[in-house]
Amino acid sequence: MTPAPRRARRHDPDRKERIVESALAVLARDGVAGITHRAIGEAADVPLGSITYHFATLDDIVQLAFQTHVERLATRFEERLATCEPGADLIECIVSAITDDLAAHPNELAVTYELYGDAVRRAHSKRITQAWMERAEDALAQHFDRATARLLDVVIEGLMVHMSIAQQPISRDAVRALLTTAAGAGIHE
Repeated sequence: MTPAPRRARRHDPDRKERIVESALAVLARDGVAGITHRAIGEAADVPLGSITYHFATLDDIVQLAFQTHVERLATRFEERLATCEPGADLIECIVSAITDDLAAHPNELAVTYELYGDAVRRAHSKRITQAWMERAEDALAQHFDRATARLLDVVIEGLMVHMSIAQQPISRDAVRALLTTAAGAGIHE
């Protein structure tokens, strides 16, 4: 009896990254509670065995997806704030970081709040979230004293919650007014 010919392996060097990207899409659509190997496999167009080859557990996929998400958002925020000029333009720059970079991506907002919810229950997600908050505060502290930077970070997080669920959009003017009030006299001139 002749053995059956082996199936050719598909060369797919980006498969692991595609699995993570698909996990992010599933997290945005279905949340942590709805994430499964099957849902990720369908979204990534990979067989289930491929997922378990790259990731020992479903939790490993979720954690890497959250880490990937945070790295993107934190880097984007840090880069935006690094270009901000002192004075009134500084507040406008942060308004753009909120309205153009953070709130403009509904799927990213959904994943962010899945991460926050997961952080309440899991230490690993809590560490990811804490590191993200520290990076945001450090980026703000390049322009404000530490207490003001922390307050602004809290205001930005609150704005993100409101922007993601509000029936009426929050205008750039309203965002600017809230940031200006929170910044108070903490701006480094």
